[in-house]
Amino acid sequence: MSTGRIVSVGSVNLDHSLRVPAIAKPGETVLADSARAGTGGKSFNQAAAARLLGGEVELVAMTGDDDAARTVRTDLRDLGIVSDRVLVCRDEPTGSAFISVDATGENAIVVVPGANARLTATDEVSAAVVEADVVLLALEVPLDTVTTCARHAAASGAKVVLNLSPYRAVPDELLRDCFVVIVNRHELAQLCRDVPDGWAETAAALDRAGIRRAIVTLGAQGSVLFEAGEHTRVPAVRVNAVDTTGSGDAFAGAVGYGLARGLDLLAATRLASGAGALAATRPGARASYPTMAQLGDFLEELEAEERG
Repeated sequence: MSTGRIVSVGSVNLDHSLRVPAIAKPGETVLADSARAGTGGKSFNQAAAARLLGGEVELVAMTGDDDAARTVRTDLRDLGIVSDRVLVCRDEPTGSAFISVDATGENAIVVVPGANARLTATDEVSAAVVEADVVLLALEVPLDTVTTCARHAAASGAKVVLNLSPYRAVPDELLRDCFVVIVNRHELAQLCRDVPDGWAETAAALDRAGIRRAIVTLGAQGSVLFEAGEHTRVPAVRVNAVDTTGSGDAFAGAVGYGLARGLDLLAATRLASGAGALAATRPGARASYPTMAQLGDFLEELEAEERG
């Protein structure tokens, strides 16, 4: 099935992932069981997730002029993601992330923005979003860049999907320009300045924030879709998590893919629940993301198990 054009604007990093028995506490030294490196960053991950599901995807980002950047470009080429507007900054290195993953699959991440902090909404960057049907955004690049891209995208009729992570306060105009905002429970509490008492109150709080549609992800408890003043629980796809790194990005990328394919937001959210869950069953971020065929097989197997 053909899909609309998806443009992911934002960060790309070289991820350094460490498998550890437990995440180090302040002042503690922990010996890692293994280490691996690979391309990551929220916007790269979202682009990769959408592409592997079958989307037509472009990444707009900025790297340094270094070996990490060459790794990034190789990965983009191998994935078939358009990279003509992955720009080069000669004054900063490619962004990097240092990720500890414990025995339960939970993680702790520290990001060095590097060249990501230099990505601005130039004419070249803005041109990419006005050509899109769906625009994927996150908050690992300058806020002005995100806000400007959302404004241009919304004005051109594109559906803007904002992953409000890592959380920071954003202008009202950015939230108004989004087709849907994705948050986890911690980001929801920061956005609403408290944890709302029940989903009806959450819907009211999101409305006061100027958010028309939102998806609140709840990990193993699934997610909740808010749309038109109503909320719908979307059950989790139950798995044994190995590594949750990048699962939220897989979810956001799959929402974008679903919208580009013409699905309504509830169907796109259900698709994303499966993609995010399957990503958590394998180590790494992008390396764990499923193709549509793999996702279909996975969901069929789960349905067969549930039927007994």
